[in-house]
Amino acid sequence: LLSLLSLKLLIAAPVRLQDECVGNSCYPNLGDLMVGRAAQLKASSTCGLYRPQNYCILGYLENEQKCFICDSRSPYNLHHNPNSHRVENIITTFQPEHKMSWWQSENGVHEVSIQLDLESMFRFSHLILTFKSFRPAAMLVERSKDFGRTWKVFRYFAEDCANSFPGVSEGPADSIDDLICDSRYSGAEPSTDGEVVLKALDPTFDIHDPYDPTIQELITLTNLRVNFTRLITLGDTLLMRRRRNPQEKYYYALYEMVVRGSCFCNGHASQCIPMDGARGDTFTEPGMVHAKCVCQHNTAGFNCERCQDFYHDAPWRPGGKTDSDVCRRCYCHGHSEKCHFDLARYLATGGVSGGVCDDCRNNRAGPQCDLCGPYYYQDPQRSMDDPNACIPCECNPDGSVDRGLCDPVTGQCVCKQNVEGERCDRCKSGFYGFNRDDPSGCQLCRCNFMGTIRTGNPCDQTTGTCICEPFAFGPQCDQCLPGYWGLGNTVYGCLPCDCDIGGALRTECSSVDGQCECRPNMVGLTCSEPAPGYFLASLDFYIYEAEHAAPLMAISPFIQAPPLVYPPEQIPVHPTNLPLCPSAPKPFPTPYKETEPPTVKPSPTPYNPHFTLPICEHYYRQRGYDFKISNGRVVVVRREKLRTRRQGQVKFELSDKQLCEYPYASSCSKFGGQCQCKPNVIGRCCDSCTPLTYGLGPDGCSQCDCDPSGSTAELCDQTTGQCSCREGVTARRCDKCNPGYYGFPLCRRCQCNGLADICDLVTGDCLDCREHSSGPHCERCKDGYVGDPVSGQPCEPCLCPDVNGSGRFFAISCNKDPHSGAPYCECLPGHTGLNCDSCAPGYYGDLRLPGGQCKECCCNNNIDPHDGEACDTVTGECLRCLHNTEGPRCQSCKRGYYGNAFAQDCKECSCDWRGIDHTKCPAGSPCFCNQETGQCPCRTGVKGTLCNECEDGYWNLDGESGCQQCNCDPEHALNYICDKITGQCFCQAEYGGRKCDECGPNHFGNPDIQCMSCDCNMEGTIYPACDPYTGECLCKPGVIGLFCDDCAPGHDTNFPACEPCHACYHLGEKTVSDVRRDIERIETIRPCPENDRPIFELQNLRNLLDKLQSLANVTAKDELEKLEELLALLPASTRSKLKEADAQVCQKHTSTLLLYNFNAYTLCISLPCGSKCLY
Repeated sequence: LLSLLSLKLLIAAPVRLQDECVGNSCYPNLGDLMVGRAAQLKASSTCGLYRPQNYCILGYLENEQKCFICDSRSPYNLHHNPNSHRVENIITTFQPEHKMSWWQSENGVHEVSIQLDLESMFRFSHLILTFKSFRPAAMLVERSKDFGRTWKVFRYFAEDCANSFPGVSEGPADSIDDLICDSRYSGAEPSTDGEVVLKALDPTFDIHDPYDPTIQELITLTNLRVNFTRLITLGDTLLMRRRRNPQEKYYYALYEMVVRGSCFCNGHASQCIPMDGARGDTFTEPGMVHAKCVCQHNTAGFNCERCQDFYHDAPWRPGGKTDSDVCRRCYCHGHSEKCHFDLARYLATGGVSGGVCDDCRNNRAGPQCDLCGPYYYQDPQRSMDDPNACIPCECNPDGSVDRGLCDPVTGQCVCKQNVEGERCDRCKSGFYGFNRDDPSGCQLCRCNFMGTIRTGNPCDQTTGTCICEPFAFGPQCDQCLPGYWGLGNTVYGCLPCDCDIGGALRTECSSVDGQCECRPNMVGLTCSEPAPGYFLASLDFYIYEAEHAAPLMAISPFIQAPPLVYPPEQIPVHPTNLPLCPSAPKPFPTPYKETEPPTVKPSPTPYNPHFTLPICEHYYRQRGYDFKISNGRVVVVRREKLRTRRQGQVKFELSDKQLCEYPYASSCSKFGGQCQCKPNVIGRCCDSCTPLTYGLGPDGCSQCDCDPSGSTAELCDQTTGQCSCREGVTARRCDKCNPGYYGFPLCRRCQCNGLADICDLVTGDCLDCREHSSGPHCERCKDGYVGDPVSGQPCEPCLCPDVNGSGRFFAISCNKDPHSGAPYCECLPGHTGLNCDSCAPGYYGDLRLPGGQCKECCCNNNIDPHDGEACDTVTGECLRCLHNTEGPRCQSCKRGYYGNAFAQDCKECSCDWRGIDHTKCPAGSPCFCNQETGQCPCRTGVKGTLCNECEDGYWNLDGESGCQQCNCDPEHALNYICDKITGQCFCQAEYGGRKCDECGPNHFGNPDIQCMSCDCNMEGTIYPACDPYTGECLCKPGVIGLFCDDCAPGHDTNFPACEPCHACYHLGEKTVSDVRRDIERIETIRPCPENDRPIFELQNLRNLLDKLQSLANVTAKDELEKLEELLALLPASTRSKLKEADAQVCQKHTSTLLLYNFNAYTLCISLPCGSKCLY
C-alpha cells in the first residue's frame, strides 16, 4: 500500500510543480539543511571520542561539585549510551527528550570548529545555535562556494570585539555586505539555552534585486563552518581549590544547530530530489532538504543554471515574474536537433530570437536551418520544412563566382563582373571574349561610343570588332571621313562640312570643329558672316549716275607764303567747354564661369568649364567743327587723365581726330551696312539729327521742345537748339519774359516805383528793393524805418531809443501817428515806453548798458506778471512769490509746504503728531516736512510720509513713545510682525498670548517645552477653554464632564444649551444624594463573617443606586414610570426582609431608618449597627 501511494505521489508531483511555476518564478520551501546529513557534519573536537572523559557543570553549590563522564565512542542512545555527545546530536529531532542529548567539545580547548559539507550549491537563509553551556566569548561563521577550497567570513561574534577581532568594525553596517563584529550573542548570561543567530541578509536593508551578485554571494554556499575561538572563563576560586584540573568545567556544548535554507534552483523549481535518484526521494529521512532541483521553465542542471538542450532561443536568466525568463525552444524547421545561443543574433533581432541551429541536415544552413547550403537554393514549390526543398545550383562554373555558387533563395547565379545570364554563360553588353581564366569573365569593347552604332552590343562579343556609324571609320570608330566633322553630334555619326561657296576658299573643313577656311573679312563656321565692322554691300551700293557728277573746279596755282607769327600777348584766350568721350582699350581678360548644369552621364565625367571673354569696346568721338583764329579768339582744349572703372589712371593724348571725326561704332547691319542709330539720329552712318531735334552727341539728339506761346516756329538750330522767339521773350525754348518784365506769355513791365529793376517772372513782385523800401511794389519802408516811398518821402531810421543795428533798438517796427504825424515805436516783448526805453512788468534789465535788453523774470510762473513789483526791474530777483513758494526764483515750497514749486503744486504738510520725532524739529516751532518729498521726520518704528503708520514689527501708534516693538516669540510666532493696533503676534497653532509666549487657546503646558491640546469641547467651555498649566477644561454653568461635553445634573440634556430643569427636579436629586451618602456609610461598617455577609442584598442595593443615579435627571412623567418599574423588580424576599429588619430596627433604635417615598411606593432600607447581619 505504501509503495502504491509513493508511486501516485511521484506521478502527481510534476503536474503540481508545473502548475506552480507556470508564468512565474518558483522556489523550493525552506528547511533544515542539517537533517539527513549526519555523515557530512564534523567537529574538530568532541569529548570522549577516544576514551571516557570527566567534565563538570559550573553551578552555585558550595559543598558539592557536579561532575559527569562523557563517552562518545558509540553513538548516542537514550537507554544504552546516554553519555555520548557526538556532533550529530545537534541535528534537530523534535523528540520529547531532545535536551537529553547534545554535542560537547573536549575540556579547555578554545579553538573548535563545526563544519557542514553540502553535496551541491544551496541557498542559505539563517543559522541558529542553541548552547547548553555558556556561549563562546568569541567566534566567527564562515562560508564556502567552492566545496571548501576557499572560505569567506560571514560575521564575527565577540564579548569584546576590539580585543578578539581587532580592526573589524562593530557596526552598524553601512551596506548589506559589510563585515562587522556583533557583541549581542557573546555575554555570560544566560549560562544555558543561550542562542546565537545569524541571518544571511540583514532585514534592515531593502533588497530590490535578489539576483544581484552581492546578494547571491551572501545567500549561496556549499559549506558552512562555525569557528569557536575563545571560551568564557569565570573567577570560581572555591571550585578551583577542590579540583585538580580547573579546565574540566570549560568547554563548548550545543543542544541544537539549525541551518535553514533550500536547494538553489535560480527560481526555476519548487522541489528538489536526492542526487541518487527518485527512489531516494521517497525513502530518505523525513524533513531532509535535497540537492538536485526538479527544473521547470525548460532549464537543466543541479541548480537549473542552464537551458535544456535545444532550448536556447532566449538567454538563460534567473526566474522572474514574466515568461521572458523561460528558456525557449529553438526552431530549426525539422532539419536539426541541436542549437546554441548567440548573443549577437539575439541583440540584432531586438530580443526576438537568439538560437542558432547546429549541424543542419538536407543541405540546409542559416541560424534556423532556414536557408539552403552552398551550391543549393530553395525550391519555390516546396515548404521550408520539406527535406527535399533545396535543389542544386545550375551555374556555369566558367562565368560564375566560386565555381557555381548561387543565391540560396532565388537560385540566381553570382556572375563574374563582366558576365551575365541566368546561368552566367555570356558576356555583358559592351564586353567580349568569354573566358574561364579571366577574373572578370569578359573584356571591355574599346569602341568610341560617339562613332559606334548604338545597339545592344557595340562590338562583336566573340572578336571585339566595333560596328561604326555612317561617315565614321577606324578600328574603334573614332574618326570622320574627309568632308565630314563632329563625331557623335548626329545620328549618322558625322556631319557634312557645308562651307559657304562664296565665303570659303575650299569645301573641306576641320574634322575636329568643322571650321571652314574663310576668305578675308569673312567669319563663321561656314564662312557665311562678315567680320565685325564689315558688311555685305547691296547690289546698288555703288551708284554712278551722270546727272550726279560735279564739274571740275578751276585749279589755282599753289603759292608758297611765309607763315604768320603772332606774339602770345596779342592773342586773347577765352576758355570754353568741349564735351569729349574718349575710351581706352582694356587688355586684361574677364573670367567667366558657365553656370548651366552639366548633363549627368552613366559614368562620372569631370566638368570644369572656364572661359575668358574680352570686354566689349565702344569708341565715341564727339563731332567737331573747323576752328580758326577769328576776331582775336582761339579755342584751347584742356588735356586731362581718363579715369577707368578699375579706379586706375591712363594717359590721354588729344588728337585732331578726336575733335574732327564723327562718333563711329564697331558694328553695323551685316547686310547693307546700316548702323544702329541712337534716339533721334538718322542716316546710314547715324550722322544727322531728325527734324525737330538738335545736338548730335553720345546720347543721340534732344528734342527742340519750343514753347508755342513764345516761339515763331517748331524748328530750332540743330547745333545749339535755340528756338526763334517773339519780341519780349527769351530763353532757349522761348518760355520766359525778358528782364524787367513778367507774366509770360503776355509779358508786362514790372511796377516797382522806380526802386527795383526786376520782379518775379510769374507774380510780378519786385525783387531787390532799394533805399530801405519793401513790399510787392517797393511801396513801404523796411522794419526800423519810417517814410512813404509812394509819395516820394524817403525811408528814414526809427529811434527806439536808438537806430536799428546800434545795439539799443528794442522795437519791431515804427509808424507815424495818423493824427499828429509823430513817429512811434512798436516795442519788442518785455519793453515799454514811447521809445521802448524801459522794461515792462515781469521783465528786468539795464537798458543803459551796451547790449542791454529786457529779460523775463525767471520766477517759474509763481508771480503775477502784471505786478510791477513782483520782481526787481534791474536784478530780476523775485519779490512777491505766489502759490506758497519762496526763493530768489520762487523755486522752492515755503516752510510747512511741500511739492513741485515749478508746477505750482505746493501743498501744506500734514504730519501726524503721534509719529513725528520732536527732537528733529526746531525748538519752539512746529515740525516741518521735507519741502520736496513731503516726508515728515518719523520716530523709530514709524513709517509713512505723514508718520501715521507703524512699521512692520511695531504697534501702538497712540502710545506715549509712539510705536513700540512687537517682541514676538521667535520660536512660536509665524514671523516678527504683529497687529499694528492690538500688538497681537501671529502665533503657531499650539501657542497664544500677545507675544506667542504662552500656550494657545485650548492648549496647556510649558510653552518653552511643549504645548499640548486640552481637547475641550469649545461649545461647553468659557474663555479661556482650559487651565493653561493643568489643562483642566473650564466649563460653562450647567456643563460638566472632563472635556465639558455634557450637561450637568439638573439641566436639560440638549447640549450645549443645557437649560436648568424645573424646580421639582431637586426633590429627586436630594434623595439620590442621601442614598449615596448612606451606602458610603454602610460600606465603612466592619465586615461580617464570611457566612454572614449580605452580599446579594447589598449588591441589589448598589444596583438600585446606580439606576437612581441614571434617573436623577428625570423631568417628565414618562420617565418617572421607569423608576416605578425599577422598584417593582426587587425580589419579594428582599422586600420582606427589608421590612422585617426595618421593624426590628425601629423597635430597638439600634439602626438608622431611611424612608423614601416615591409616588406611592415606600422602601425601607435598614442595616444593624452590631455584628449580626440580616438575611
